[in-house]
Amino acid sequence: RLHGSPMALLLVYFLASLQLGSAERPIQQNSRVELHVHLDGSVTVETLLDVAIQRQLDIPGIGVPKTQQDIWMALNNVTSPWQRFDVVNDIVGGDEDALRLVAERFVERQAWQGVGYTEVRYDPVRMARSDYSGDKITEREAIKAISEGLKAASEKHGIAVYSLLCAMRGKPGSACMEVAELAAAVRSRDLGGVVGLDLAGDESTYNNSEYIACFRYAKEVLNLNTTVHAGESVGTQDDVKSAILEMKVDRVGHGYASTSDPEILEVLAASEVHLEACPHGAARRGFLKAIGTYEAMGLSFGLNEDDPTQYFENCTMAGTEEIVVDGLDFSAAAVATAYLHARAAAFGPT
Repeated sequence: RLHGSPMALLLVYFLASLQLGSAERPIQQNSRVELHVHLDGSVTVETLLDVAIQRQLDIPGIGVPKTQQDIWMALNNVTSPWQRFDVVNDIVGGDEDALRLVAERFVERQAWQGVGYTEVRYDPVRMARSDYSGDKITEREAIKAISEGLKAASEKHGIAVYSLLCAMRGKPGSACMEVAELAAAVRSRDLGGVVGLDLAGDESTYNNSEYIACFRYAKEVLNLNTTVHAGESVGTQDDVKSAILEMKVDRVGHGYASTSDPEILEVLAASEVHLEACPHGAARRGFLKAIGTYEAMGLSFGLNEDDPTQYFENCTMAGTEEIVVDGLDFSAAAVATAYLHARAAAFGPT
């Protein structure tokens, strides 16, 4: 699925790498590839304010927000990072116009960063409702609105953005099955379309066991492209192993904990499963060296932002590259190779 010769692509990526060390300056080449980024982790404070005002949302403890500071107060009034996702979804969820706008602005940012190919993921169940307004649309209506926004903006900016649907940890396996069936029903290789299934959420509390049957079904019966968040925190290395051997995934999000177990690293290497590495989050969790291990072992991995907006990782793709260059001594060629691996592991047309 690679376009052009490897040497030509390496030249493009080398030229892009000259931007390393200038995280605030956009690159012009659409040479970057991002496979692991959350839509509700990408909505800016500015967009949240625009949507909240347009919808006249009464946010608890805030009322209808008037300034960005009001949005920050809402985000800071919750007790855990997971609850910040609820704030975001309660502002943008359950409204097709809001979801379309969020999708369009996401693509605009990717174009500004020179990301030529992206797969953005989200939970369609959560995007379909707002607890602030009480508004609710169907999951298919939410998917349609997001896909329309992604497609329109992709065509406008000349890049390719597709989407993945997230089943969520903490919900029963039957709920995962419903999201898998939904992903199969709406799958599309058109720009903005759904091209796969993910498992996201609190892995430390909910391991893979509840969702193995769902992902086997998704792969073997529904023929879905699949990825799973696994090995993101200490003690979760067995989830990487079960994702590969039992869930039969195509890709693994993060996977860092696998580097603590040589046996699981061998499984990973033998599988040729692509790893969606997110350097900002890895560094914050003390796992940056795991990405260095991926590179040293010649594993297939890419570079991603995960949740780039101001109130989560507050990062850019250029900043992501800086982390591996400065923290792991990655060369321009190593960065280029990571993007080549990601392009080869893409679920949509590249």
